[in-house]
Amino acid sequence: MVKPGIYPKNSTDLLKLTNEIQKNIKEKDVGAIVTFLGISKENSTVSNKKVKSVTIEAYKDEADKVIEKICLELKSKYSLNYITIIHLEGEFLPTEPIVAVIVAAETRQQAFNALTEAIERYKKEPPIFKKENYMDGSSFWIS
Repeated sequence: MVKPGIYPKNSTDLLKLTNEIQKNIKEKDVGAIVTFLGISKENSTVSNKKVKSVTIEAYKDEADKVIEKICLELKSKYSLNYITIIHLEGEFLPTEPIVAVIVAAETRQQAFNALTEAIERYKKEPPIFKKENYMDGSSFWIS
């Protein structure tokens, strides 16, 4: 299966990847597989402007280490069977997938708790940067 980390936009299809990962989880004690797919949106998170596209950049080597650390810590904390965070970088139009988080656990509570924490942590900890590019030609780095 794919290692957690940062990947170029066109290197993988997150929807297909998510489906393949779910098909490959075969442990008989898995009672829940939960998936989060983060997509680019047209409404800005910091202004009243319409977003033309979102640019995602990362310090890949460091971001990969941090994302892998997050996955290892959550796998241990919640006794997960599987967890991955796959974050793409590049330019994304509204509705295009940017990140996938997949968690497999014995119970749905474990899976949802780990998923929620994974989302909060990947948004804060790895050196990943997001720029909104607006319809009016301006742009703004959010993180």
